Amino acid sequence: MAIAATSQNAAQKPLPPTGQITAGRDMIVSRGAHTATILPDFRVLITGGKGKGGIVLSSSEIYDPTKENFTAAAKMITPRQGHIAAVLSDGKIIIAGGANSRGALATSEDYDYETGKFTSRGNMHARRVHAAVVVLRDGSPFVTGGTDGTQSLDSAETYDVLTGKWTLVGKMSSPRVGHSATLLPDGRVLVVGGVSVKRAVLASAEIYDPKTKQFTPAGEMHQARSQHCAVLMTNGKVLLAGGTGSDFKSLASAEVYDPATERFTAVGNLSEARERMPDGASLLDGKAVILGGAASAEIFDPHLGTFRTVNGSFDTARYNAASIQLMDGSVRIFGGFDKSGTAAAKSWIYRP
Repeated sequence: MAIAATSQNAAQKPLPPTGQITAGRDMIVSRGAHTATILPDFRVLITGGKGKGGIVLSSSEIYDPTKENFTAAAKMITPRQGHIAAVLSDGKIIIAGGANSRGALATSEDYDYETGKFTSRGNMHARRVHAAVVVLRDGSPFVTGGTDGTQSLDSAETYDVLTGKWTLVGKMSSPRVGHSATLLPDGRVLVVGGVSVKRAVLASAEIYDPKTKQFTPAGEMHQARSQHCAVLMTNGKVLLAGGTGSDFKSLASAEVYDPATERFTAVGNLSEARERMPDGASLLDGKAVILGGAASAEIFDPHLGTFRTVNGSFDTARYNAASIQLMDGSVRIFGGFDKSGTAAAKSWIYRP
């Protein structure tokens, strides 16, 4: 009876707007499995990826949200796709790992927006493709897992801006690739899901504490998942949505992790099963937006525990796109692959 009453009350009230997706201008180059990172001047650096014909790219370009245009930037030292990118405390962008035609990479380089140049930096201790990265409170990029091209990795490392070197830290309880890593409000990192050895999709989670440099178990999700989306919401909880399950099929399920109780709670399903989405975004009203992995986008309402489809759509389902949230709360989505694996130069704008 309580559920029916809630549904009737909700139906009597006008639902809040979900925002709108509109097409933006095309990038200079078609890309998928690339990165997009905000520069200190609020422009966006887009690097690498896989382009038309499956060519791994060294090119980069700059997106200016005030002019809504793209301009060519310097080439990276090494072509790479499936790499990581993170903003350093000095405003430079560190780019590391990924793969090219020769295989997985351990190399790293940084981009200096003042000079517009890439400079080679120290190698990671492992070659990593599709690793996860967050920037810790001390400004250090923290990279976990990935694959070396042969197997999933359980190692993690941090980058020192002053020395330009990478340092190994405590190992995860399980090797992971296609997992998520989320910086929690207290400075710890939640690492969730992914694929382990023998193609086992994981439901397990663990917490990394920068103070101890150790990982500790953080319970299990209700659904094993990899290639999912993780969003830190304004209430301090983490939304985990979609991905691929143990049968490697797309998932519509979602759940929320609460750091206060250290528990996962199942919530309503996505309107569409989706996987290989770019980063979602936390909105100012407390909701979260999930973009890509399908032709649509969806809004999650943490109060109702449900999803609603956003107005507008992409041209088709987009996988391994890149996205960035700007200061005004809008989100830009760049490129990605269609179902046939063809990369696009298209971009889209989500406005709440």
